[in-house]
Amino acid sequence: MTFNDTQLNNINSCMEFFLEKRRPAEHLRDELDLQYRIEDGSVVIFEVRQLTWSDSRVEEPVAKIIHNKITGSWSLLWMDKDSNWHHYDEKMLGSFSDAIQLVEDNTGGYFFG
Repeated sequence: MTFNDTQLNNINSCMEFFLEKRRPAEHLRDELDLQYRIEDGSVVIFEVRQLTWSDSRVEEPVAKIIHNKITGSWSLLWMDKDSNWHHYDEKMLGSFSDAIQLVEDNTGGYFFG
């Protein structure tokens, strides 16, 4: 399932605003950065870290926001230390921006330790 142009514009606008507030300072982004990827009906927010012992970089998922095309609602998930996704809240959210706001608020430290 993919997003239509209106949904993509909304997602990209919300994410630009979110990243502007949450990304590390530009001079630190080679070591640590915050990015997102759109994947088949969902948006995954992740940290990118430079490994100290090699030239490799690793992606650590922070949050996943899934769109339910049938209901038009959104679900927010967080990842535990064992790489399992869990629903942040069992209720469905009305918009993508509602989900991003919960990630930004980070109540309980699910997304940013």
